[in-house]
Amino acid sequence: LTKCNIIASRDVALGQKAAEDLRDSGEYECDVVALPVPLDLTDDKSIIAAAKHVEKEYGRLDVLINNAAICFNDPTLYGKVDHTPFQNQADITIRTNYFGTLKVTKECLPLLKQAASPRIINVASAAGRLTILRSQELVDKFTSNTLTEPQLSTLMEQFVNDVQSGTHEEKGWPNTCYGMSKLGIIALTKILARENEGMLINSVDPGYCKTGQNNNQGTVDPADGAYTPYLLALMEQDDEDDGEDMSGLHFYDAQEIPWSYQ
Repeated sequence: LTKCNIIASRDVALGQKAAEDLRDSGEYECDVVALPVPLDLTDDKSIIAAAKHVEKEYGRLDVLINNAAICFNDPTLYGKVDHTPFQNQADITIRTNYFGTLKVTKECLPLLKQAASPRIINVASAAGRLTILRSQELVDKFTSNTLTEPQLSTLMEQFVNDVQSGTHEEKGWPNTCYGMSKLGIIALTKILARENEGMLINSVDPGYCKTGQNNNQGTVDPADGAYTPYLLALMEQDDEDDGEDMSGLHFYDAQEIPWSYQ
């Protein structure tokens, strides 16, 4: 099979446009294609259909990069939706960024296991640094080496419930739904790395990139933000018996950094 980069998008037309732009750039040695079916993180059926399409057309997946997310930098998403108060932001943000990413990953794991050197790269953010948590008890739970995915998912659901009930601050949660979603993604990355030996699974902070998500107000060129995920996608896996693979780690600017950012 010919190697290619596959772009998945909630809007098929936008995905096709992105693939076309990348092909026209002439900077890629392999083909760039867009999935002909939508992939919406809030729609399980679309996620399943997208994974089945990849299985049918390609048979395997070498690298999964989870990048899609929603962020209420503006309560109206810069005029795209009605004003959304903080209490109403929690459910859609966690459901999209955390649970949607989790579902995509679960559906793609069988395809990744068909690859010789499979890897998952979860795009996170400095907004998900550990220090946003205001409770040591919560910090201990999220950083526990025995934390499981069901336990993590319960914690994420608890955050949503506490925000909706107006009790999140007194329970040690932060005032950022996007930050919590990305904190959950970093924790999930570490769990997946523990549970899937032989896969290289890491999270990446790309910086404050200039994209449509922030109305192009970011300060980092998207190409620069993509450089560290690119390195993780192509790095060689350690085949030595006593070698340690780089998995379950968090990266920024091509360097491993602590989750605390301190």
